[in-house]
Amino acid sequence: MDKEALLEKVRHSDQLPMLPDVAVRIIDMSNDRELYAAKISEVIANDPVLSARLLQVSNSSIFPFRREITNLNQALAILGIQLTMSIAIGFAIIDMMRSCESKDSGFNHDTFWRKSVLGAIAAIEMRSELNGVEQGDLFVAALMQDVGMIALETFEGQKYTQLVNGARSHFDLLELERRMFGVDHAEIGAAILERWHLPAIHINAVRSSHYLLEAKSITELTELEYAVALSGMLAEQWINESLSQQSLDDAITRALERIGEQGYKNVINKTMDAVPDANELFKMSLLSAEQLSKAKSES
Repeated sequence: MDKEALLEKVRHSDQLPMLPDVAVRIIDMSNDRELYAAKISEVIANDPVLSARLLQVSNSSIFPFRREITNLNQALAILGIQLTMSIAIGFAIIDMMRSCESKDSGFNHDTFWRKSVLGAIAAIEMRSELNGVEQGDLFVAALMQDVGMIALETFEGQKYTQLVNGARSHFDLLELERRMFGVDHAEIGAAILERWHLPAIHINAVRSSHYLLEAKSITELTELEYAVALSGMLAEQWINESLSQQSLDDAITRALERIGEQGYKNVINKTMDAVPDANELFKMSLLSAEQLSKAKSES
């Protein structure tokens, strides 16, 4: 399948799952100039599972507040409308995509989501090192940065899984994808976000999510794009499944030009502190004890 045929399939194929109604409604509401807390609360309250997840995240170390949050209205008041909407969209997309997973191709969905969630947490924790970036934008864009891999696995099955398993690193995977399909999963992911009508800043962040890995100029990236690109590399480093670890470490070192060595250490410490709560929140084991210990040693 060539590039244009693949992108056309992403835009229109019914093989990809449709967004849940709650996510569609929240995305539509983001353009509502008269949006207020009661409107978003009413939508989220109709989904008891999502409501419970929002309360759980409000009380987690990912978004630490000084008092216990016990109801949805409190969560909205503390998190704010935009961050609440972003978290709700992110969780709705994860739940939707995980419910549609197939084991036929052998694709390792668990590793995919571990990396995605770790990247999202790292991006959130990077906010204090950057200027003018919203936590909600960081969460959604970083969480979705590799979503194009899911589309390629859906369309190409074992053929794509073999490509992923044969790649020595994430950078190697990009080259293999371009050679085989004429396009990489970042561009595919951007097309998916366009299909879902997510904001342009999220789409651009996903499209440019490998700039740092490919040693492109940091000055070309906005703060959000930079955070997403760096978060993906950090997640891969922590999971430590690359066979070209030195090249990944070198790419991260080059990328620290913007946040500095101390900023890098701050992000590691905050992310690792958030991992235990995130394990429970996302219902997965993000890092083994050994991986957690190794990541902490870097700070």
